[in-house]
Amino acid sequence: MRYLLGLLMVAAVTAPVSAQDIDYSEVVHGDPETGIVALTFDAGTEGGGSAPQVLEILRDRGIHVTFFLSGHWVDHNPELAQQIVADGHEVANHSYDHPDLTHLSDDQIVWELDYTDQVVSDFMGTHTRPYFRPPFGARNRRVLDVAAASGFRSIYWSLDSGDWLPRATAAGVADKILRYAGPGDIVVEHIGSDATAAALPVVLDELTQRGLRVGTVSEVLGLTP
Repeated sequence: MRYLLGLLMVAAVTAPVSAQDIDYSEVVHGDPETGIVALTFDAGTEGGGSAPQVLEILRDRGIHVTFFLSGHWVDHNPELAQQIVADGHEVANHSYDHPDLTHLSDDQIVWELDYTDQVVSDFMGTHTRPYFRPPFGARNRRVLDVAAASGFRSIYWSLDSGDWLPRATAAGVADKILRYAGPGDIVVEHIGSDATAAALPVVLDELTQRGLRVGTVSEVLGLTP
């Protein structure tokens, strides 16, 4: 999961965003001036896992985040997908069946993104544009260009929680996030991770005590969704 191309600092924008205003260059960090830490949750081809607990914790605290959903996950977890929308979270694209996009043809990449957007629209009543996250963080210039031509902007991350590791623990995930997270950071987590679900209350409480607000990708970029 180490394909980082470079750090892109994004300036705050206060005006509503129209299609022609969207910058399709890759994002790996938000605007520190927002005072926001963007917690993002990926859902690949795994089951629902700890998603109900994650959603309940966020709902109880009135916190909105960004979920990068695969079409496969939405197909197999429609009720959870609909709960994400009902709770007011931001929804983004994570391909259909979580492949390494660098190994696909241009047409296959377009299908992965467009079909997922259609699945999300059918089940959830919303669209995933303009944000997508490549599975495994695997991308190159071609993948980014093909995605941009389809209206998708890659959202990488500045902090990996490590919750995907086989031996991940709640204490380890919480320590990693709280040790390094600061204003403008985009943190990647996984909605099915037991470690993330257990660590989430501690993470949210501590970030609040530090005067940081947890928010969505759009918010950490200073953009109007």
